[in-house]
Amino acid sequence: MILHCKSCKNKFSVIEEEINLEGKIVQCRHCNEQWIYESKTRYLENRLAELGEDLDKTEIKLNLKKDEHQSKIKNLENDLKIKIEELDKQKKLEEKVLAFEERLSNTEKSNSEQIELETKISDIETQIKTTHENIYNKNKDIEKKTIYIEKKISSYERKENINNSEPEHQIKVNSSDVVNIRVFDQDGKKNKEQLNDSKKRKRFRFFTPDRTK
Repeated sequence: MILHCKSCKNKFSVIEEEINLEGKIVQCRHCNEQWIYESKTRYLENRLAELGEDLDKTEIKLNLKKDEHQSKIKNLENDLKIKIEELDKQKKLEEKVLAFEERLSNTEKSNSEQIELETKISDIETQIKTTHENIYNKNKDIEKKTIYIEKKISSYERKENINNSEPEHQIKVNSSDVVNIRVFDQDGKKNKEQLNDSKKRKRFRFFTPDRTK
């Protein structure tokens, strides 16, 4: 029977059969390495058993890795869910920001309109003040002119009354009749009173602006 050394890889022959060598110690004739002999069948059985153990270990590792991965995936999914919820909240916040920006734009527009209205009010107030001053100045001019006209008319009336009264006085004086001085004085007083009444009535005919404004 030919054996194969596991250490030096050399081959050597033995007299005994394989059945008799099962489980016994053999020694290499080349390197003197010793080992327990196993038949091919037993070797394959042992090898398969070792492979089974290795496979079991590998499966256990894979299952552990799988559990680890599944746990990690679950955690990542939870994180993703949280991020998605946060993203939804962020979108809502963006919508609120857009709404505030629109409101701010409307507020600025309203503020501009308010400023325009205030400017318009100020312009109208200025126009009213200017117009009032113009009216006041015009009234003063009209009042001065009215007073001047009254004075001119009064002076004309005085001249006319003087001219009308002088001839009568001259006629009476130059007349050969006897002049009653008392009657003459009474007539003069009546003429003066009538002249004053005429002046008062004519003054009320003219427009006199309110000087208190």
